[in-house]
Amino acid sequence: MHHSHHLEIYEKLREKLDKAPVGMPKTLSGVEREILSVLFNEEEAKIAVNMPFIPFTVEQLAEKTGKSSEYLEKILNEMARKGTVWKGERDGKTYYRLFPTVVGLSEMQFLPGPKNGAMQRKLAPLFWKYHKEGFLHELGDRRHAVMRALPERETISEKTEILPYEDAVRLVKERDYHAVGYCACRIISRLNGEGCRHSLENCLHFGSLAKYMVEHGYARRISADEAVEILRRANREGLVHTTERSQGPISTICNCCSDCCAFFRAIHEAKHPNTIAHSSYVASVDTGKCIACGICALRCPMKAVKVKINREPASVIADKCLGCGVCVPTCPAEAIELVEREDKPDIPDHRTYILQLLEDRGKDFSALL
Repeated sequence: MHHSHHLEIYEKLREKLDKAPVGMPKTLSGVEREILSVLFNEEEAKIAVNMPFIPFTVEQLAEKTGKSSEYLEKILNEMARKGTVWKGERDGKTYYRLFPTVVGLSEMQFLPGPKNGAMQRKLAPLFWKYHKEGFLHELGDRRHAVMRALPERETISEKTEILPYEDAVRLVKERDYHAVGYCACRIISRLNGEGCRHSLENCLHFGSLAKYMVEHGYARRISADEAVEILRRANREGLVHTTERSQGPISTICNCCSDCCAFFRAIHEAKHPNTIAHSSYVASVDTGKCIACGICALRCPMKAVKVKINREPASVIADKCLGCGVCVPTCPAEAIELVEREDKPDIPDHRTYILQLLEDRGKDFSALL
């Protein structure tokens, strides 16, 4: 491994990253420091420990570190290229921010898909180990869920009103910039000899995050209509739309499978059942139409549907059901759909959401600066 002085800077960087709403907890093996040494060289790590998680200018960082703007600009642009720092423009000024683990360092190297193969092969076993040793608990063992299930619009009952922050089509269309990348979780699983056969290019991003990803080669730009079509296909394929557990505007919609997705693995492997918040909907079976074929039960990512094959109609365990709609499109009898739930989840505005995630770990907003 590395020399001790060398390790020290990566431990400092880990401590820094652990201050974000979704942090970077320490493990016994220290595998997270190996991840950081792949993503940051020592010089970058030394600068990164001083970077805020909210947008800053080169001048602000120069003031904070005492380093020259020219030097910092060179390093920041290199880090933006490497996918460890976000870069964007506002009012003719350039801003940067340090990427946290989620959305950021965990996904960025996998988003470009096959063209980043060498980096992915290096990181995949490290992330796999880190997930098992600590990161699944960071994602799942909290009072407030990081992600929420977003229902597929076409699977919601005609009779049911769709809330604006649960209308995936509307959430996509209210953003002015759309991009698609590859799923980090499924690539990591495959490279570790596990995983599933689901498609990979369906990780959606919007707004300034998407723009950064496209400009730096991490994702490809698509139209709003293409994004909506990707959602529809993902749902048919059995993938669950998940997004940040805030009302929006949202910057990411993942399309998750229950076997590879780190959030689903936090539910099933690390045993944190409330890792993903359910939507305001629940699957409902028309027992008169149901032919007890069992397809919905096979597809459900939460094992929330029980069917005695060819005997009695499907029944839904409401408190396990995410209200995602994956069970709907392949029902041969059209006997299942999403209806309104009685216990609606509380979906906060973006700022409250961030504060809740910090609060879960006894951190406050000043940690982000």
